[in-house]
Amino acid sequence: MKRLFISGLLSCSLLLTGLIGEHKAEAASTGESVTEIALDYIGVPYLWGGSSPSGFDCSGFTSYTYKQAGVSLPRTTADQYTKGQPVSKNSLKKGDLVFFSTYKAGASHVGISLGGDKFVHASSSKGVTVSSLSESYYINTYIGSKRVDMSQTNGWFLSGGKWYFYNQGNMQVGWLKTEGQWYFLGANGAMLTGWIYWCGDWYYLNNSGAMVTDWNLTGGKWYYHYSSGVMAKNTTISGYKLGPDGAWIN
Repeated sequence: MKRLFISGLLSCSLLLTGLIGEHKAEAASTGESVTEIALDYIGVPYLWGGSSPSGFDCSGFTSYTYKQAGVSLPRTTADQYTKGQPVSKNSLKKGDLVFFSTYKAGASHVGISLGGDKFVHASSSKGVTVSSLSESYYINTYIGSKRVDMSQTNGWFLSGGKWYFYNQGNMQVGWLKTEGQWYFLGANGAMLTGWIYWCGDWYYLNNSGAMVTDWNLTGGKWYYHYSSGVMAKNTTISGYKLGPDGAWIN
């Protein structure tokens, strides 16, 4: 017996979506996604020229973090300073870039605002760490902040324990094909798992959200799904009779 019944999710007139996306990256949305990812790397050592979790310099850290959130940034601090919209220090939000003039004139150090006074960055003395804009050193070297345009955000995001998919900054709904697998995103954009009923047919989405085809054991019963994902019923597959509820009749 099907344990999850979801009807009226979306109009059957909704076209199937065929997008090519990114691997799932644990993030939330917009600026929050960036800060959640950034905080995962607290303690990673500083490495001049580093741009991976084995070691970061300041701009390597910001560009890597934003990339994991589906947004491309230039590699250097100076180039990152040319992007986005200026934002005042007292209006900082999560994900905003904060810039400093340290060892040379112009933007030479960059971090990611956590909102308010705190920011996370790759410090040459501490590695990836959280600091305060009210510290005297950063008061004296701060030169400005930028809010990056997130309209190009692409890929999977995890928020509140649920997966969402963004394309060009827009949350997707309905059927989604990415990396050769079909997924279904509900009316609120959240990826569904388990049984769904759509346009008069049953489908099954496994724990990763991918649509199941072929034989499927769930709730102690066997079901068969055609290559389209539609559950077979009132038929015989490979000599096995399937009842009106789609379950194999022993």
